[in-house]
Amino acid sequence: MLQQNSIQEQVIVRAMKDEAFRQELLSSPKGVLERELGITLPQGVTIQIHEDTSTTRHLVLPEKVPTGALSELSDAELEQAAGDKTYEYTCHTCFTHCHTR
Repeated sequence: MLQQNSIQEQVIVRAMKDEAFRQELLSSPKGVLERELGITLPQGVTIQIHEDTSTTRHLVLPEKVPTGALSELSDAELEQAAGDKTYEYTCHTCFTHCHTR
């Protein structure tokens, strides 16, 4: 499973070092993340990139999960997940499930 913070850190570090990447990320964030991370985001998912400034900071709240929506996987679900060739993780950048290609 990919580390959420690691993905975000990698994107931020590259954007801080590579101005062309930063501008592309600002103008087409979904396409850039899909290309760079080798993922396909679900249709209808929107990615927004916000730049902090000296006077503006951003705080991102995760999606509110309905009560009772989180549960443990059954043994059968764990076996199925372990044998699947598609890796799924929650992308910290977009707070949605991303699938690797």
